[in-house]
Amino acid sequence: MADTPALIRHLLELAAREDRGALAALRRGLGKPPGSVAETYPHVTPYIPHSDNTTDRDWPYYLVGSLFALHPEGGAKGDLGWTCRQLGEHPSAEARFKALLSAHAHDVPGHLRQIVSLARSAPRRTPVDWESLLLHLRHWTHPDSWVQRRWARSYWSPSVSDSSTSENT
Repeated sequence: MADTPALIRHLLELAAREDRGALAALRRGLGKPPGSVAETYPHVTPYIPHSDNTTDRDWPYYLVGSLFALHPEGGAKGDLGWTCRQLGEHPSAEARFKALLSAHAHDVPGHLRQIVSLARSAPRRTPVDWESLLLHLRHWTHPDSWVQRRWARSYWSPSVSDSSTSENT
């Protein structure tokens, strides 16, 4: 857990303590531009590395904080493509996943909120790998779209192991 980002460690601690007030404050960020809701600041801002603490690079932290509060069930050992593949029986899962893959960065929060809501309401409560999601969102706008291609491989490739881990580039 030493390599786990500080934000993820903090979020997991909030969930373990069942800190309903903090989780409610984080959920207030849902449906709003990431980083625009003051109630989320105490639970996210201290955990953003200084190198990412600019308005164009800190949005993944606020987004993951709010989404985690919506579905504080982690433990998945695969990226978001794996999570979406687990939702395969849901009729809109693939359409929502395709929309996410082609989304511009400012549209990602809405698409992710829909997918995380599906994961939360799935009969088996599909977990999310929050650490992987944070890493990948930090690279969402990478020119070669490696995040989107990785998620697509995890979703559509039968050869991808369900225990795949995050890819660092």
